Amino acid sequence: MDETTNQTPQGCLVRTLRQRLAMTQEEFAHCLGITVSTVNRWENGHSSPSKLARASIVALGEKNKLRVDAFTLTVTEAEPQPQYVATNSAYGA
Repeated sequence: MDETTNQTPQGCLVRTLRQRLAMTQEEFAHCLGITVSTVNRWENGHSSPSKLARASIVALGEKNKLRVDAFTLTVTEAEPQPQYVATNSAYGA
């Protein structure tokens, strides 16, 4: 049987995020403070992340320079933050 047969769209997104982070289910679970079986249930469509878990997933993504939508769990690359360089000011120079 194909392992993606019972996956929900959210389950696919959780798996995709975990794989983009190059983490095993165990590593992903540890970072979120949950059990491996919970990650497995999410990925296989047997349950969905709670609001608290979604917030943790978003934070983990941001920590790894990924933008994760808290509602859909879609992942995009975080846009680089503009860097401001101090220049000599015309005032008091």
